Amino acid sequence: MSLKRRLRISIVLLVTLLVFAQCVVSLSIAAQANFNEAFERAQAIAQQVRHLVEQRVNEKVSTVQPPPPNDEATMRLWERIVDEDLALPELLEKTMASTSSVIEIVICDEKSVVLAASTPSRVHLPFDPLPSFADWKERSLADRLGEVLGGRRDYAIVVPMGLKDKQKPVLTIHVVVSTVLLRSAIMPQVRSLVVVSALSLLVSIAVAAVFSNLISASVARLGKRIDSIATGDFKEDGKTQEGKRESKEFADVQSKLDLLSRQFRGAKEDVLQLRGNIERMLDRLEESVLLFDSTGRLLRASRTAARMLPEVPRAEERTLDEVFPPGTQLGDLVRQVMRDGHGVRDAVTELPRENASPLRLLANVEFLENFPHAGKSGVLLTLRDVETRKQLRSQLDVSTRLAAISRLTGGVAHEIKNPLNAIALHLEVLRSKLSEHPEVQPEVTVIGSEIARLDRVVKTFLDFQRPMDLVMKPVNVVDVARQVSALLWPEAERAGVSIELESSKAVVKLRADEDLLKQALLNVVNNGIEAMQQGGRLKVGVEKTGEEITITVSDQGPGIPPQMQERIFNLYFTTKAKGSGIGLAMTFRIVQLHNGSIDFVTQPGAGTTFRLRFPLPEEDTVVPGPDGNPLLAASAEAAAASKMQRPEGRA
Repeated sequence: MSLKRRLRISIVLLVTLLVFAQCVVSLSIAAQANFNEAFERAQAIAQQVRHLVEQRVNEKVSTVQPPPPNDEATMRLWERIVDEDLALPELLEKTMASTSSVIEIVICDEKSVVLAASTPSRVHLPFDPLPSFADWKERSLADRLGEVLGGRRDYAIVVPMGLKDKQKPVLTIHVVVSTVLLRSAIMPQVRSLVVVSALSLLVSIAVAAVFSNLISASVARLGKRIDSIATGDFKEDGKTQEGKRESKEFADVQSKLDLLSRQFRGAKEDVLQLRGNIERMLDRLEESVLLFDSTGRLLRASRTAARMLPEVPRAEERTLDEVFPPGTQLGDLVRQVMRDGHGVRDAVTELPRENASPLRLLANVEFLENFPHAGKSGVLLTLRDVETRKQLRSQLDVSTRLAAISRLTGGVAHEIKNPLNAIALHLEVLRSKLSEHPEVQPEVTVIGSEIARLDRVVKTFLDFQRPMDLVMKPVNVVDVARQVSALLWPEAERAGVSIELESSKAVVKLRADEDLLKQALLNVVNNGIEAMQQGGRLKVGVEKTGEEITITVSDQGPGIPPQMQERIFNLYFTTKAKGSGIGLAMTFRIVQLHNGSIDFVTQPGAGTTFRLRFPLPEEDTVVPGPDGNPLLAASAEAAAASKMQRPEGRA
């Protein structure tokens, strides 16, 4: 709820409470006055009726001859006089008309039979006793007011009449008061209070709107000042951006905000610079670094750790149990260090991987005491991938050999090609001259076929060492894998091999050269089909994990013998009778041109799985461009790729 709305509601509620309290007080005062007046008038009427009845009874008694012999006869005489007085009901009715709260005046005998009444139809009928109006007057005002406004009930003031020295009354006068008449008496005042209250509420709503607008405008100006402080756009002399001079209190708040902003900005810049330095240092490390606090919460993870462990996002929102579940070697090692407080160095552990053999790691775990923001202690885990280093050295050796072959064969092939053309030409001349000697034709044919084979070898050398011109663009790797599978499906069907494409996502984007990527994958899939002489199932998988995209090709062939595994990417190395030994070497080169890596896992008799890994560009990383201006990493990669070249031969 906005501040303006809260202010309006608060003001309206406050005024409503005040108006309600005023109404209650006013209504209480008016009701109390009306009730007191009604009681006094009823008492006065009762005494007036008593005086009237005494006067008329005494006049009649004085004329009776002989006088009553005893008190009993006197009582009967009084009753007969009241009963036979025809003018008395009219006098009672006139007396009742002088007040608005009395509805009836009744005179009863000692047996509560009506002798005279303001209502003639009540005469000679029994009169049921009513609650005392005097007792009602002693009740709480709220109780009486609730009864008057919410119901109907009659009360009476009773005045007895009797002989002197006699406790038992001869006659009783009942002045009946109705709450309905009392309500009618106070309703005009209630209506007036309701009208005044409604007007007060309307005025309060208007006042609330005005004051809330004024206060919210001041708060809005204060918010603008805070925004200007955050952006560094300071104004002096306590003036707002509209040029209005603010109050001294606002100017004091502004000066304190200015000082706080400068201090906060300096501290923030220092923290950001320190954090940036730490992040850059962690990202440059080859080792995977993970920092946990004493509760097992992941505080920091290097980029290498995020690539190695898919469970570790860059947002560092995981716990130790999520990254390394209980029962895993690394998890138990970290928990042991947390429990004992003693570090561990160079511990050889294994990290399980899906569809691959476990990754052998060298782990160092350090216990950090009094570590800031980590409670009382923390744990620093450093992982080094032994197998990956071995594979990198192997791939580096292959790359070095391929580069050396390319440098050597580049010039040699050109020098060999010209003599070969001359030899081939002279061989044709020799063939024509020896046409009359059929016994030498087989030897000439052998020489010609060898020259042609040597020419093909030279052309292959030239194709392989020719520079590649990469056409980089966003490519859906899943579509590339699907196209390669469809292209090789007829050949796979003839070999009894079924190709299965597996991907959890329909679109996996990679910035690459689509034709070269398709050629690299085509070579690997084709080798897998040819390796399964007895048929089987070949899986092509595409997966995006962390900051890289992995293409896996798994066959069910006989596997690669251990003595051949280190030579599998060498140029012209092949285990097939009609193989050229160029396919995997070309795939290796294409993957390298995309800053990727290729490796394989094989088990004799259980098949081979090739993994093509391609890193994703860091779109948020700013690097200097060729002209010195800042350039996004993706743009920098495209700029670098545009300088590379592509072969004109194979596609």
